[in-house]
Amino acid sequence: MSRFPPWHFRSMDPGEVHVDPVHDEFFKAQDLADALVRESIQNSLDARLPRSRSPVSVRFRFASGAQALPAEGVREYFEGLEGHLRAAAKSIHTVLPRDDEAVPYLLIEDSGTRGLTGDPRADPELDHPGEERKNDFYYFWRNVGRSSKGDVDRGRWGLGKAVFTVASRNRTIFGITRRFDDNRALLLGQSVLKTHVLDGQRIYPYGFFARFEKRNGQPLPIEDPILLERFADDFGVNRIEPGLSIVVPYFRDDELSPERVTDSVVRQYFYPILRGDLTVDVVDAARSLRIDAETIENLSINNDSAARLCALTRWSLAQNDDARIVLPERDAAAPKWDESILEAATLASLRERFSSGERIAFRVPILVKRKRVRAASSWFDVYLEHDDALRKGEHRFIRRGITIPDVRVSAEKAARALIVIDDQALSTFLGDAENPAHTDWSERADKVRTLYDHGPYTLRFVKNSASFLTSLLSRPPAGRVRDFLADLFSIDVPEESLHDDVMAPAPVRAAAGESKPGTASTDAAPGSGGVTIARIEGGFTIKASDPAMVGRPLRGEIAYRVRAGNPFRKHSPFDFDLTSDGGITVQADGVRLRPTSVNAFELVPSSAKFLVSMKGFDPRRDLVVRLHDPLHDPDNAAETELH
Repeated sequence: MSRFPPWHFRSMDPGEVHVDPVHDEFFKAQDLADALVRESIQNSLDARLPRSRSPVSVRFRFASGAQALPAEGVREYFEGLEGHLRAAAKSIHTVLPRDDEAVPYLLIEDSGTRGLTGDPRADPELDHPGEERKNDFYYFWRNVGRSSKGDVDRGRWGLGKAVFTVASRNRTIFGITRRFDDNRALLLGQSVLKTHVLDGQRIYPYGFFARFEKRNGQPLPIEDPILLERFADDFGVNRIEPGLSIVVPYFRDDELSPERVTDSVVRQYFYPILRGDLTVDVVDAARSLRIDAETIENLSINNDSAARLCALTRWSLAQNDDARIVLPERDAAAPKWDESILEAATLASLRERFSSGERIAFRVPILVKRKRVRAASSWFDVYLEHDDALRKGEHRFIRRGITIPDVRVSAEKAARALIVIDDQALSTFLGDAENPAHTDWSERADKVRTLYDHGPYTLRFVKNSASFLTSLLSRPPAGRVRDFLADLFSIDVPEESLHDDVMAPAPVRAAAGESKPGTASTDAAPGSGGVTIARIEGGFTIKASDPAMVGRPLRGEIAYRVRAGNPFRKHSPFDFDLTSDGGITVQADGVRLRPTSVNAFELVPSSAKFLVSMKGFDPRRDLVVRLHDPLHDPDNAAETELH
């Protein structure tokens, strides 16, 4: 009778450097369901069958409770692993399964993909130096932080696959693949622990469920048809078509559930689903849910914002080149936004359309310049719609189908935006700017600074595109009515400072960053409407009395005065930090207040009269306080200095 091989961990050489995997730390800052969904679907989309027009299908199957496998029935899959788990238990910080505990598992399968291709015995970097040899098998199982993915692939860090072992309570996975090129079926298991000591030997943290070559100790996949069939039957694997199946035993049910996976799929992959490139099934004992272009909006029916996002996405996918407004091409200088991109007549028409609720589509040309290489002409698309129901803008960045969720931009206009990057040159650049979690772009990334001319400017140009275009379309005609919000933002001036024919200047200025000193009201009483900012011992108060302000969000910023420049931009968290406990004390009456950054806050009055008091600032330094209405007049701000 064929038998599965036991788990094997190699003993380390005496002089070998001890390096523990840090996968846990990498994923601790992320939601595990989001990370698992993002990485597994991203890998599947990158492995799409060549020249295939069919969608990639991914299936998440949760087997727990009555569907969990009896411990005795699957003991052969963990033979030789238990001792290593106990030896490493203290360092991997997990609740290990009991010996008699049933085995719940999560099965993640894809189809419409090529599977893990490549020679399982080969090291492409040694066997074929200098040649481009695709070996998915080698890079999936035998590399960490290194990847063979190309410039246009969605993931290129080689860390994403670590989420599979992190998702398991015993840090173990099994993978069975069928390859499209040779139809071979291969099974391998991997456990990622920490360096540990067992039976007097220091043990390497990576172990394998595999056949081992006696010649060089290389772990090779199991190919015995009887063993493959037994494994597939036990874990419900359907591996007739090419693709990859991952089994995560003892999945972390405190963070992974069908509901959380479903929500994550809709949030992160709505775009390729609506485009018809992806379908996802989420299955457990109670139900089987299909997420595709026909059903995704039903899943968002109780979330109006998600439903509107799906509607905007459908509209964007229906736009052709004639429907988009193509902005003028730019020269090879560092790209920057300015109002000259649209002629006055065109801009006036677009503002009218935008304010009436009509959606607007832009195609934005851009040059991507690698050092010592001719600049590549590229482009991206921006789709906008005005929505008064939004408290602030919602901007979604999509790079080759994957949502980059943590890109931080100024989005104070009430608009929904899709920024879609599909062209190869720009997608490659943004991939180089991406963090390992594929959640953000950084202009400090090594590749951005070393491989590209104008790299930071190019990244800012893309990130700020929707904000600038929305502001341009929302902006009123040229000319400022300086007292437009005088009833909302004002500081009362004592009567004795007024003359018969001249009003003394109020100590408020609208332009941020001016360095002229002002004199703030120090014990001013609020007038009938308007806002009073007044100095108190160790801080300041904000008072108002105006029914029109109820429910209207206001944005405030605080900084210490500087000799020159914008004090808000030069603020340091070492001066004060509104988001940390202690330091600054806040009292609020008649208003909801929350910090939005180390020196900024948002307040929403809940009654006509409200009072905010902040204390704990350095009494030896002058404070600058700015308050403005980002929805109704973002260009005017009440700003005062408190001496």
